[in-house]
Amino acid sequence: MKLGVTNLLKLLGLGVLLSCFLFAQTEQVGGPYEVDEHTVLLMHFEGNLSNESDSTADGQFVGDESNFYFLPNVVSGLGQCLRIDNDSKSDSAYVIVPDTSSLDLTGDWTIEGWINIFTFGEGPSDWRWVPRLVIKTGDEVFWRPNYFVEMWGSSRFFSCGYHTASQDAWPQANSPDNTMVPGQWYHLAFIRDTNRHLLLTIVHNANRELVAFSTADYLSFGAADPTPITTNQPLHIGYAGGGEDSFLDGFVDEIRISNVVREFPIPPIITGVTELPNQTVDVTEYHVGARIFTLFESSTVQSAQIYYNAGSGWNTVDMTVVDGDSMAGVIPAQPLGTVVNYYVKATDSNGLSYTQPQNAETDSVYYTFGVYSPNTQVLDLTFEEGSGNFVDNSAYGCPVTPVGSPKYSTKAAVGSYSVYLEGDSSYLEVDSPFLTNEEFCVDFWFKADSIRNYCRILNRPANDGTWWENTYQIRFDDAHHLQAISDGSVSISSDVEIDTTQWYHVIYEVQKAEEGDTCNYYAGFQISDLSGNVLFKEVVGFDTPVLNAARPLRIGKAAYGDYPPYFCGYFDDIKIYNYPAAGIITSVDENDVAAVRGYRLHQNYPNPFNPNTSIRFEVPRRSHVELSIYDVLGRKIRTLVNENMPAGKYSKLWDGKDELGNLVPSGIYFYRLKADNFDRTMKMVFVR
Repeated sequence: MKLGVTNLLKLLGLGVLLSCFLFAQTEQVGGPYEVDEHTVLLMHFEGNLSNESDSTADGQFVGDESNFYFLPNVVSGLGQCLRIDNDSKSDSAYVIVPDTSSLDLTGDWTIEGWINIFTFGEGPSDWRWVPRLVIKTGDEVFWRPNYFVEMWGSSRFFSCGYHTASQDAWPQANSPDNTMVPGQWYHLAFIRDTNRHLLLTIVHNANRELVAFSTADYLSFGAADPTPITTNQPLHIGYAGGGEDSFLDGFVDEIRISNVVREFPIPPIITGVTELPNQTVDVTEYHVGARIFTLFESSTVQSAQIYYNAGSGWNTVDMTVVDGDSMAGVIPAQPLGTVVNYYVKATDSNGLSYTQPQNAETDSVYYTFGVYSPNTQVLDLTFEEGSGNFVDNSAYGCPVTPVGSPKYSTKAAVGSYSVYLEGDSSYLEVDSPFLTNEEFCVDFWFKADSIRNYCRILNRPANDGTWWENTYQIRFDDAHHLQAISDGSVSISSDVEIDTTQWYHVIYEVQKAEEGDTCNYYAGFQISDLSGNVLFKEVVGFDTPVLNAARPLRIGKAAYGDYPPYFCGYFDDIKIYNYPAAGIITSVDENDVAAVRGYRLHQNYPNPFNPNTSIRFEVPRRSHVELSIYDVLGRKIRTLVNENMPAGKYSKLWDGKDELGNLVPSGIYFYRLKADNFDRTMKMVFVR
């Protein structure tokens, strides 16, 4: 997006102050600041790139100096600001501060600056997609930085974080979507507090009023070593130091970096909220806990409450102190089929409030759980209504949303009606917490009018922002065959070439393995025709289920964008159960074992992959099996299997880590299966 040039002077005149907050140290939020013993960098941009701190050097222009100019900034009387003009892709203008050890931050810190984003990009093809305020660029690749403060144009949120020394995580605290409005000034403060292992992103507007505040526990990101990585690269202002999509077209002012936690007027901090899974109907109450505290001594927690909605409006329950910062409250029991949304809210002695999720009251984002009974059907779409709304006939009454123009049809596999999707813009969406379980069965009929490569027929997305991340999915491959996939755990490809004149009955189910089996779970995939003939059946063992479904079930479309293409054809009698209702899995039964006629090693899925990939193999008789991972130098870095195994079909997950639990670098790796006289090696690619 781009503002007209005629708006520039209006932009610079924005922000006659109505009020301001004061630090306990009498500092005004956003400055102008004075250097002290904790100041690593302080740049006022008063007609130059001077740095007041003796710990680091002055800034330097990179690019044509005609793309830099200093202009008055009347926001809070800050004097002049720096305009970095990158309104053309060829400009490539930014500022660096040469590297010193003082710029490498590993303990407490506060990174601040004013930013005004004049134009921005909305995707990776635009040079202004992720403009940086500041970043201490990575050595091996720019996106492994010591720290970063940036804005993502696709969702217009501010992201502040760092890369860990173990190079396996990016702890960050992000503002809500749509925080940034182009042409407006924002003061950003990014704090790392090692005392409470917290990250804070604080956003003020031109009037120094708090407009966004977010927190994250940096230990929760699972890094082997959460210490920030240090680099030998300069500090960059207005550019990431690599790539082609991170140039700032806008203004910066009053950048200060400190090796201490600076105090700001902020609301209570809420972390560790209990995210309740679905609850069985016999549970009598639902306990929700959290850590709630104020970071600075200038305020105290005055109240904390759980807000919950069980379908008939919002109710509140008070939270009480359990121990120290720990507080807890209880949501009362609800009947079968209830969906409960809830969030936690705390208010301090200065009247400042905060919620978790942070955008609960602004964007209706909540924690959610459902009340269910085990061994029940959780979705039943028969389409026998024949007209009007699509109805879930199960006891849960899950809401079914038609998108585009799905139509009832009298071409049915079961009963009198089915639903037809024209393949251009139509699909069904079922938003329900009941559709994900450790064990489950998905059972449906379909008839395709056309076969489209990689089309998602039915999928349970794990992430609404990608089309490839799914808790489970049934899709076409590129050879007119069906695949059943649970990302990172299971990938089963059928050998049935789909005929567009035929109805097919598809079952995909998962059940726990029995004690003593060589895997933790089994997945079964079966395809039958209208006469009941089984055309394909395969059962594989695997270890880890994928339960991170956070988005609605999609019938006829992937979760994001228009690729892969929409499904074109008919659906009928869609049923989902929270147990393996179809019974197509009997661990690895005699038929499955008989189908294994020899040793076989399959291509891993996905490939390339990040962070996990599944490796499938087959064993025709009890054998000693070794499955190992090697790097390009032939060094064994991980053994996944080294044991006697009965005949069967298996799937093993590799998480990209070596024997010591360290995440391996990006690159080519090999996996090798050895059993009896069988010895096979295949290649895979790990991308970080």
